[in-house]
Amino acid sequence: MLREYRHLLRTAPADWQETAHRHALTRLGAAARQALLLEVQRLCLTGTRVRPDDVPTLARLLVHGERHRPRVLLDGMRPDLLRLLARAVVTSPTGRTLRVGEDIWDGADPAGPADEPLVRGGVGWSGEWGSAVTPVDLGSTWLPTPLPRRRR
Repeated sequence: MLREYRHLLRTAPADWQETAHRHALTRLGAAARQALLLEVQRLCLTGTRVRPDDVPTLARLLVHGERHRPRVLLDGMRPDLLRLLARAVVTSPTGRTLRVGEDIWDGADPAGPADEPLVRGGVGWSGEWGSAVTPVDLGSTWLPTPLPRRRR
């Protein structure tokens, strides 16, 4: 079930992912939504004003949290909650339609910000999964020549 969930997260458009998560979260119930919300708040450091009955916002947090930082939710979430969420999303009406191509998917995750090469003189871009600011030596960009020495 986790492979199917990963396939959905890696290949489906974000709006379809949100729809699948909304269906799943509505079906799960308030106690499971509360536990998932606490996990999202802990892992993504966001959503402090979201309530468990705000299903669209919770679905958006789950999808965009994983798209922005790949594997943060998959690796950090409690295994029982992850299995519960994965099963609910994959078996939702939208999730079943998004399983196309699962048999030929290579299972690759997108490169994370740490895996990306540094872009000299600007900000790095991590492709369709989100953006990441990369450390750049801006001193050579702003000051191409050394400053003159002060006279004493």
